[in-house]
Amino acid sequence: MKRLPMSPPSRGTVEVRKYEPYLIVETTVNESSMRKAGAAGFGKCAGYIFGNNEPRTKGVDSEKMAMTAPVRSVGRAGEKMAMTSPVRSSGSALSSGKTKISFVIGSKYSLQNVPKPIDSSVQIKMVKGHYLAATSFSGPPPSDEKISNERSAILRTLEKEGIRVKNKDETVVYGYHDPVVTPNFLRKNEVCVTVDGSSIQ
Repeated sequence: MKRLPMSPPSRGTVEVRKYEPYLIVETTVNESSMRKAGAAGFGKCAGYIFGNNEPRTKGVDSEKMAMTAPVRSVGRAGEKMAMTSPVRSSGSALSSGKTKISFVIGSKYSLQNVPKPIDSSVQIKMVKGHYLAATSFSGPPPSDEKISNERSAILRTLEKEGIRVKNKDETVVYGYHDPVVTPNFLRKNEVCVTVDGSSIQ
């Protein structure tokens, strides 16, 4: 992990992290706001985790799995919009209108033994190893404007440091909390972009 001081006028740091491959349960939501998409997709992914699945063990009807953090949201970002922020996680609207919501599945599971989803709109996927640049902040699930501002600050910092961005039209948002019971001031959120590991010094 590498910490970078954020470029003015932003404060705080950008963390550049390496992630090993991991499994997720994912659904795609047609919403123009990442906050709305998160609310809509959470239930589908949580349903799978809490037993709406088909275990690979014979004689077992369903399997309740441990919920892990974070909840992961991935949306597309356009180039620019009128308010001078990049669109979608970059502004107030998604350029594609689609956001992927996912939960990380515990490391005891693999593609060979993870329960199968019953809901056809939910998929199991393996996320390849990658690097993310992230900023962290507390509060409620962030608005698209907040995501836009955090993303812009990350991009300025990465440009200054000579770190290249991958998947330039994509923004990742992590939520480390139970959205039902955790008060806003105790919630932790992150906005992230994928970076090229070979460009990190």
